[in-house]
Amino acid sequence: MIGQRAADVVLIQIDNEKPIRARRCEPRHDVVDAKVQDVMFDVGAGFSETIALPAGKADRKVSISVRAVAADGTAWRSNRVVVTVAAQVPVPALPSAANFGGLSRSVPGLTVDRPRVCVFAHSLNIGGGELYLQELLLRMAADDVADFLVICPRDGVLRAELESAGIEVHIGSEAPSDARRYVDRRAELSALLLAWKCDVVIANTLGEFIGADAAIQIGIPVAWVIHESFQLDVFNTHLWGGHLNKPDQNVVGRLRSTLLNTNVNIFVAEATENMFRDMLPQLRTRCIRYGIDLSVIESYEAEHSKSTIREGLGFEESDFILLCMGIVQERKSQFALVHEFAAAVENYPNAKLVIVGNHPSPYGDSVIRAVNDLGISSSVRIIDIDSNTYRWFRAADVLVSASDVESLPRSILEAMTFGVPVLAADVFGVSEVVTDGETGWLFESRNAQDLRSGLMRVLKTTASELAVMSQTCRQVSAKNFDGQNYADEFSKLISDLSSNPKVIESIKISGRSARLRRSSTLREMNIALESPA
Repeated sequence: MIGQRAADVVLIQIDNEKPIRARRCEPRHDVVDAKVQDVMFDVGAGFSETIALPAGKADRKVSISVRAVAADGTAWRSNRVVVTVAAQVPVPALPSAANFGGLSRSVPGLTVDRPRVCVFAHSLNIGGGELYLQELLLRMAADDVADFLVICPRDGVLRAELESAGIEVHIGSEAPSDARRYVDRRAELSALLLAWKCDVVIANTLGEFIGADAAIQIGIPVAWVIHESFQLDVFNTHLWGGHLNKPDQNVVGRLRSTLLNTNVNIFVAEATENMFRDMLPQLRTRCIRYGIDLSVIESYEAEHSKSTIREGLGFEESDFILLCMGIVQERKSQFALVHEFAAAVENYPNAKLVIVGNHPSPYGDSVIRAVNDLGISSSVRIIDIDSNTYRWFRAADVLVSASDVESLPRSILEAMTFGVPVLAADVFGVSEVVTDGETGWLFESRNAQDLRSGLMRVLKTTASELAVMSQTCRQVSAKNFDGQNYADEFSKLISDLSSNPKVIESIKISGRSARLRRSSTLREMNIALESPA
């Protein structure tokens, strides 16, 4: 905190490496409530970041410091802290699993008339990755592409719709964190795949690596859809619960080795694809952009006028509505958005910020408290998770996405299809869809001044300028966001993998210029319904 206000930018310096920008404006009510005499604290003065410090052959000392910068350029630097990174411990080989009589699959010369596809999903609740997969499977089932079996560790409300479409569902268990149980669980999955006579495996999300690993062990081709935009070491920290639950390192290593042995790793944004290829240059990748059902939105607009929806939601005709659609959580940065909106609304009293996607959580409680403490409760609405997201898109003038980790949020595609321009943090695949000055405005993530400037650019936009941007959004959507293409893309991929997976495996990629890529659209996230992490 500088001058009784949260810093605009917080940088973490590790030795002499390039500074890492931390997630700023984290709620710290504990500091405010301490009521230190004669000291005023900004509730948003906290910051956080997960950083992987790689181990070497010997112990090494690492120097860490923090530099915070205010809007006027005033800077504060912490003292340096020296920590020891322990030497890397040799990772033993995985133990042998029960043989089950010898697991193997004979495929040479196999002709597959109707592929049997097993899909490993992380959840059947309503969430981003779940809805991505749900749409894909329902479209391919309707096109009679293959027989499908979904294996998932957690049951949920999406199961009924899958089963009604003729898709089998098997509820299993989470991947074990200890080596002995991991190899036995992997062998069980391999046996199940063989018993079901599986031809192709699709794994959805990074956390489902055990399913991909089980298929690779017995020679079944794999397509792995990766939504996460994390470095692998950071992802492993999130996956296994940080320091509270340390898995066996030979289990952790299976994620990296399985990625390298997967036939094709599929990404929804080129920026995320590039990040993974920088980590693992020999990765076989393909970027397939997702899409949505344009006809459903077209029908909704025809049946619900903007003025009627706005009136029904209690807005005035003169209100300028900024919509933030997505689960309320740290990486979505709603807390930081509220802080910067408080400064902007002073000069634009008709501006209304609507945050849709709240749920019981300490972070959500902090966002609500911040709205009250900042005195902007008449200008900000915080709405619980709402299955009827279309009414909010229909009412909105602009969508705001302050997320600092996002491959390509579904809310942006939906907003643009509704003709709603987008103000968004320029992270990963966002700029592949949003063009600054044409379909929206981009700002630097984790930078308060840039977010404030972005909000001011939006609020200064004239009605005629906004109308032009709205029309451009609709044109871009009609050209690029048709979701049927992604089902067709996957149908072709399943056919290729089931008939001759070596066609894909034999393509060795040594640089980005040779990267496999197809341009299509994929249905991905309804982030308003994303399950809390």
